[in-house]
Amino acid sequence: MKKRLLNHCIQIAHSKASALESELDATRESTTSESKSTAGDKHETGRAMMHLEQEKLHKQLAEAQTIVAELEMIKLDQPCQTVQKGALVQTNRTTFFVAVGLGKISVDGKDVFVISSQSPIGKQMLGKSSGESFNMNGTEYVITSVE
Repeated sequence: MKKRLLNHCIQIAHSKASALESELDATRESTTSESKSTAGDKHETGRAMMHLEQEKLHKQLAEAQTIVAELEMIKLDQPCQTVQKGALVQTNRTTFFVAVGLGKISVDGKDVFVISSQSPIGKQMLGKSSGESFNMNGTEYVITSVE
């Protein structure tokens, strides 16, 4: 399941990056066509807005590409004894996959929270093993297995 989960996360991240690339291309085309058809102050304001939108999309695309790279660096060939990046953690309440912050996803009909090791709950879990517990926002979680 862990391999399918990681592949699903990579697919989600690639999809987000592709969508951002398409949106960025569309804003470039829009800027080009607007440059050819208008002039004056209104035109300059429109170009400035498009430029700001492109900058925002560039930043989001860079973040999406970083997420893809982080996911592709996760190695699943070694089983995890403690919670670390790449660990699938089953608790008494839910299942977590420590990778990057993608949120709740469903794989094989099972809901899994894909979290970053730098997230508050990720930091609480890091280094712990099966049988250990941690508290998050007043809720106790008991780790039942780490893969």
